[in-house]
Amino acid sequence: MRFLSKEAGFKSIHLGHACEYPEISHRQRNTSGELLLDPDYFTADAAIFHFGIYHGLFDALLGGGPGKKIVRFHNVTPPHLVRPADISLANRSLRQIDIFRFADEIWADSPSNAEHLLERGFDKDKIRVIPLVVEDPMPFKLAEKAKDRIFVLFIGRIAPSKGIHDLINAVARAPAIRNMIQVTIAGNMHWSDPVYVRELRSLIAKHRLEPVISFTGTIDDAERDRLLGEAHILAMPSYHEGFCRPVAEGFRAGVVPLVYDAYNLPHIANRLGCVVSTGDVEALAAGLSKLVLAQLDGLARPYEAGLPLDRGPTSVHEFDRLAQRWTQEFTFERIAAQTRERLLGLTSGKARELLAMPA
Repeated sequence: MRFLSKEAGFKSIHLGHACEYPEISHRQRNTSGELLLDPDYFTADAAIFHFGIYHGLFDALLGGGPGKKIVRFHNVTPPHLVRPADISLANRSLRQIDIFRFADEIWADSPSNAEHLLERGFDKDKIRVIPLVVEDPMPFKLAEKAKDRIFVLFIGRIAPSKGIHDLINAVARAPAIRNMIQVTIAGNMHWSDPVYVRELRSLIAKHRLEPVISFTGTIDDAERDRLLGEAHILAMPSYHEGFCRPVAEGFRAGVVPLVYDAYNLPHIANRLGCVVSTGDVEALAAGLSKLVLAQLDGLARPYEAGLPLDRGPTSVHEFDRLAQRWTQEFTFERIAAQTRERLLGLTSGKARELLAMPA
């Protein structure tokens, strides 16, 4: 909605099930029927549907309405990676993707999301890759961080698909570095799996890792930024990421990513971290050990090429420079320009009059 503000020359409204931002013009619409009957939706020059999970609102793609219909595609966690109770919803979400064929254009968050659509037989000429905006935290340098201990951070939803159990097992298999690291697991508990959280705590106790690994519970943006500013390594052994905002946030904060080679993780890591085979705990433990030892050495000699990154040996100083350059791909100004350009191109410039945004 900031992209399409009045100051930018657009008139926009959010039509959807809920809106947590009182400053946004919003009207509640719960079904595709309600959406299709909304006068603003029906007369809009364009509508952008944000899709990440099944909802009846998306069935409006099959009906009449705006001059152009656009889907912002955030991908769906595969059924084999969700809780048994969520398998049916995941399958339903994947089936609903097929109605995107009625959209005029699909904006994928990442190359992996675009590839998913191509594998399903979508027209490649209708797909555009437009990343998400990442403008937090404030830029920080790895070179300015603690030099006597390495802080490892996982940040995200605490669910089996995030591979946090693999991270704990990897730490257990790397006893030589335990006295050199502190591992923090941060995630919104409201969106996390409580059964999985209990399993993780039991796993930590089993390996006697309580002095090394801790949970923060739900954190606010300020605490997230503090943790990223303190961290040296972002451990993201996730089995599925359509974009993975924490890796991009980590680069802004001078954090080196250690990730699996699943979905978009290799792309967002951009050869500026360490990518290991998905599900290979031994490789994860080896990668963690290698990064920890190299950072302890490299922070003392920041201009020497000692970090074992996928791009090759890299100095701490060079990592900081390349990480900040990569984050420029996700700035508000860059993504806003891409969004406006596509909108005006699709509508022959008419989208400045009105834009409806069902989500």
